[in-house]
Order: sequence, then C-alpha cells, then structure tokens
Amino acid sequence: MLQVVSVTFQELRLEQNGKDDCYDSITLYNGYSTSSELLGKRYCTRPVSPIKSTGSFLLIVFMSDYSNHGGRFSLNWAFVSKDSHGWLHHKLLMSIAI
Repeated sequence: MLQVVSVTFQELRLEQNGKDDCYDSITLYNGYSTSSELLGKRYCTRPVSPIKSTGSFLLIVFMSDYSNHGGRFSLNWAFVSKDSHGWLHHKLLMSIAI
C-alpha cells in the first residue's frame, strides 16, 4: 500500500505584491529538498487542497520579507494510503497555525 503525505490548508493569507506575485509565500515540493518537483506555485492566498506528494516526503518552505506583519496560515498534514478503494486517511500528524 502506497503512503503519501497530504497537506490541507485551512487558511492562507500572506503578503501579496499585486495580483500574481507574493512578498511572502509557502512553496510545496514533492520530496525532501528544494530540487524536488514543485507541487504548485508560490501561494499567497488559499490554494486548492488537499495537496498530495507521490511518495513519503513533502517539503514545505515558508518565505517572508520581514517588512509587513499580519499575514497568517493554518494547515494540517497527514500520511494517507491508497488502496483499490481510494484514499484512506491513516493519521493526522500535525496541525500548524502561524
């Protein structure tokens, strides 16, 4: 049974620079390093959830320019496994709110 990491954002409000760019961001990689495949854009606002890795590692990188305050995010992550019936949640590992 394949186990992957699933991330679900509850809230994501980070500092934006116009419509399509961010001063602050969270980036998700499909592996354990920044050279791994990018799972999506650098998000400023709530992304589509859940986001799943293809293996047992998923790297989350938070970047801030330290100039403005007040942004926040909240997410849950868990290991899930896939069988012939679809995705089954195994265990919520952590809930993060900043």
